[in-house]
Amino acid sequence: MSLQTEIFFKSRVLNSKIYIFLATTLSVLIMGVLGLIAINYNSLEKNLKENISFNLILNDDIQELEIQQLIKSLSLISIIKSVTYVSKEEAANQLKNNIGEDFIGVIGENPLSDIIEVNFIASHVTNFNPEEQKETFLLYEEINDVIYDENLIILLENDFKKIGFILLLIAIIFFIVAFILINSNIRLTIYSKRFLLKTMQLVGAKKQFIQKPFLISNLISSIIASFVGNILLIALLLFAISKYPEMAHLISHTQFIWLIFSISIINISISVFSTWICVRKYLNLKTEELYN
Repeated sequence: MSLQTEIFFKSRVLNSKIYIFLATTLSVLIMGVLGLIAINYNSLEKNLKENISFNLILNDDIQELEIQQLIKSLSLISIIKSVTYVSKEEAANQLKNNIGEDFIGVIGENPLSDIIEVNFIASHVTNFNPEEQKETFLLYEEINDVIYDENLIILLENDFKKIGFILLLIAIIFFIVAFILINSNIRLTIYSKRFLLKTMQLVGAKKQFIQKPFLISNLISSIIASFVGNILLIALLLFAISKYPEMAHLISHTQFIWLIFSISIINISISVFSTWICVRKYLNLKTEELYN
């Protein structure tokens, strides 16, 4: 009977060690994915903000020199990222290519106007009133009307904030789950050796000496698990880039190195801290309390 019990506990301990390794590996992988999403989220939001364009419709009787002066004047405004001039001939060609039909030949004239596309820097788009900005542009005598995508601005103001909050909430929840999962399995592993810990303490071994092999063992295990998790993360990222090549420009090598370094340190710290806490707990118990 005692042999069966011993085999059972050894099996539980082995399973716990495997669970700790898998939990740490999975934790590194998922934290890495969330980190990539967070980094790309900021890049995506910035790109969308800077792609919001205000189309300034110019008066039909405006002269070429006046257009160049207006472009130069707009380019000097610090909150404006880029100014692009599109003549009505260019606009007509673009529209003709889009609809696949020569509409000018049908109606006999070009009904389009010269426009200037203005894009703002992302930090300005975060807090600005588009209607006020429109009124500011209309103060220029050369500008007849201003057109912008109101729906895209509303999307950036409302939905992106909700997405950011949800990502933060998921990250916090997963961190707590990862900590509980890793910690509970480490506790089970230490629990199976509680009598050995107390015996070493009773023969005069110091707490630091008793803790050291447990800390080193779990440190090595968590480092290996973090390495495996990072390999899986790199493989997943390379697969995603092979499917969507534009993703390669959304994260720099420096950002990715800092990401895998940070998530590795977090998971290694969880493992080592949990081991330290659990070993100290059983070392501080009285002998009769070990049977509870």
